[in-house]
Amino acid sequence: MKRIFSLLLMLTCFSSLAQKLDIRNSEFSFSIGTVEYNIEKFPNSIDMDFLNYSNAYPGYFDYAVVNFGHKFDFLSKMSADINLIVMSNLVPDNYDVSVYYHFNKVVALGLGSRLNKFNISYFEQFHLQGFPDYYLVDGNQRQFRVYDLGFYLTPMFKLIRHERFQTTVKFDIGMSSFSEEEAVFYLKRKLSNERMAYHYYTTFSFQPYVNPKLELRLRIFNINDTVVGLLLKSNFFYSYRSKNYNRSIQQWTCENEVYEFIRTPKHKCGRLEANAGLYVKW
Repeated sequence: MKRIFSLLLMLTCFSSLAQKLDIRNSEFSFSIGTVEYNIEKFPNSIDMDFLNYSNAYPGYFDYAVVNFGHKFDFLSKMSADINLIVMSNLVPDNYDVSVYYHFNKVVALGLGSRLNKFNISYFEQFHLQGFPDYYLVDGNQRQFRVYDLGFYLTPMFKLIRHERFQTTVKFDIGMSSFSEEEAVFYLKRKLSNERMAYHYYTTFSFQPYVNPKLELRLRIFNINDTVVGLLLKSNFFYSYRSKNYNRSIQQWTCENEVYEFIRTPKHKCGRLEANAGLYVKW
């Protein structure tokens, strides 16, 4: 009973807020697509470079995605574009949300935030290959699920505004940072009691990026005031990124510990997403 009352209260508050904001031209969309990452790799050095172990497969799409979208106009010249992105693990933990001010029917300027993820896997190989006289006490495979949080400014242009066909172009310019991660490796020298412990703490650091977007819409039919149509969307994220970290090394005893901050080289990072689906507008 309490849950029903809370839900009714939330719906009442949302309805009141919608009336104050003059929400109109609502649209829901559903699309399915793919994402491909392309992260530059460098030869291994004396220090771990986590981006060398990004989980990408050249020649294949890395992830399947499902996109749930909601657009609406509010106030006199404002609009919102909310996208919830579900990847192949079925967890709805990616998003792209933006708000726009429309100068006229063709040009608008927006602010937004995005969150995407990818995997960094099997980086225990760095220690296995770099320390052949040692073995890992914990031999499990390692993986980071890395989240990339960004904030952006974007101009929007409605290039084609035909009654049945529309084309929209956006050009996001922003800053984003990888999430903080932690990993520990315990090594033991073969045929000896000598031990080492490597402890990694990656850091939170914003770096610039660009992300042009293209959206095509084709109206199929109308049912009274409701429009149903086809939707095609794509975007390409591009940046030079590094994943720096703090590292502590303990050799033999806990008292013999060395702390260092490691700067890794910047990698070319690309993320191509393309999807297709349907939209309903009223």
